[in-house]
Amino acid sequence: MKRILIVDDNRLERKLIHYLLSEFLKRDVHIDEAPEGQSALKYINRKPYDLIITDLIMPKVEGMELIRKIKSEFADCKILAISGGNPYYLYLAKKMGIQGIFTKPLDKDKFIGKVDALLESKINLN
Repeated sequence: MKRILIVDDNRLERKLIHYLLSEFLKRDVHIDEAPEGQSALKYINRKPYDLIITDLIMPKVEGMELIRKIKSEFADCKILAISGGNPYYLYLAKKMGIQGIFTKPLDKDKFIGKVDALLESKINLN
């Protein structure tokens, strides 16, 4: 079973992504949720994840800082960034070597397709 962590300070966004993954992925996954980057780091330090989906603009530890820490400490973990804010943040996140970026609102089919491909892949797709 694959493990996914959703990180977003907007509870409704987290629940929507959780629902999309639960309903439309064609595989068994375990999904955890964190309301911001600081909580996400606690989850990540306790157990490994196959994929982390993170918002970029959040209180405490922002998405960019979370990505930097994950990349330095858990290099094999795949990361998708999402944001409804300035597209430049998504551009910067992609330059950090993550596996994909998505703007809010999410395109369900493209998002689910990318998540499925990343979970299928045994290598870190940059």
